[in-house]
Order: sequence, then C-alpha cells, then structure tokens
Amino acid sequence: MKASANSLHHQDIDWLRELDFYIGEIAILTKRLEEVVTANTHIEVTSQVEHFQNKFIVLKEVIETLGHDIRGREAAIERAAEKSPGHVNEHSISANNGLLSRMKNLALDVSDSRFELNKFLSKTL
Repeated sequence: MKASANSLHHQDIDWLRELDFYIGEIAILTKRLEEVVTANTHIEVTSQVEHFQNKFIVLKEVIETLGHDIRGREAAIERAAEKSPGHVNEHSISANNGLLSRMKNLALDVSDSRFELNKFLSKTL
C-alpha cells in the first residue's frame, strides 16, 4: 500500500505529541497520588498507592518504547522517501510494528488508569 511520505510524517509527529501529552498526564496523576500519601498512611492506602506508582512506571516505559519506535519509523520513512520521493510503500517500512494498535492500547491504558485513580481518590480524600 502506497502512502504519502508527508502524511506518514505528520502521523508520527501527532503520535509524538500524544506521547508528550501522556507524560504530562502521568505527572499530574502522580502529583494527585502524592496528596493521598501525605493525607493518609493506612496500610491499605499505601498498598494502593504503590499499585498506582508501579502502573505509572510501566506506562512511562511503554511511552518511552513507543517514542523510540515512532522515531525509528520516521527515520525509515525518510530513507524510503529519499529513494522514491512522494509516496512510499508502508509495508516496506519495517519499523511500523503495529504502531496504530499500540497507540490505541496506550490511550486506553492511560484513560483506564486515570479513571481507576480518580475512583480511588474519591474514596480516600
């Protein structure tokens, strides 16, 4: 399938911006979690706090990996565009690795984590 190198480039830029947004979102959620720690030190609460901290660490790792893979795809697009200006064969770009699916999964994971944290905060604050 042929695609415009320009449209693929813009998709990568959009995805990288989305990843930056998620990093900011996780920072905000982490700050909210810190409010719980200072307000409540019960063992049940601290175990839930640890659960969310671990979840945020995993999400950050996923974001970092996705960012690396997107930048790799961007480099592959540039190489392909040098050989054939204008349109490139999407399937020939090996760095694709199901990025669209992975981005959708990340969006869902961040949304679920935000919902789960807000539910926890409503009970503890």
